[in-house]
Amino acid sequence: MRLLSRISLVLVTLLVIAGCQQTSGPNNAEQDEKTSPSTALWQLDTQKSQISYVSTKNGDIQEHNSLRFESGSINADKQVKLVIDLNSINTNIEIRDQRMREKFFQTSQHPTATVTAEIADNLPLMTPYSISYTLHLKDHSETFQNPVMIHSGGGEMMVTSHEPVTVHADTFGLSEALEKLREIAGLNSISPTVEVDYKLHFKQIK
Repeated sequence: MRLLSRISLVLVTLLVIAGCQQTSGPNNAEQDEKTSPSTALWQLDTQKSQISYVSTKNGDIQEHNSLRFESGSINADKQVKLVIDLNSINTNIEIRDQRMREKFFQTSQHPTATVTAEIADNLPLMTPYSISYTLHLKDHSETFQNPVMIHSGGGEMMVTSHEPVTVHADTFGLSEALEKLREIAGLNSISPTVEVDYKLHFKQIK
């Protein structure tokens, strides 16, 4: 079980989102079945896990935003699956949250995004370790690679991003939606890139 503990080191995010290696294709994440609890070795604690990102408007005004997870698990085959609840978007301004749901993410059609990964054995704890994972958002997929930090003990595991992941709106076909948001808000500009961090808290299934 200690080995499986280490396996869990590789969870991601997110993101929103960080790119080293790119793949594109249809996103079937919203039709995928969630991992059955009977096959899960680790279950994500959605109350203690979140994605946070920094957006920039009008050149240099930065704002902090967050997203929550709907579910997450690591199964016996070392497959990681995280489901992001796009309706949980929190920009600290209610009308902006509504616009993000309706205009940007279009959550009536795409209520979730999914992160998937396959992890290896014997991963190091408490030291930066680079992992590869894929974000499926709307009709696009992108593979990222970035370092994470893993802390494990007492049947719990914490995985955090060691450095922010840079995500570009155009990668997920969101540039047009971003421009609509800019026009509605009457802004001079909204940066097409965001810096994403994530915190994942897992509990071991007994």
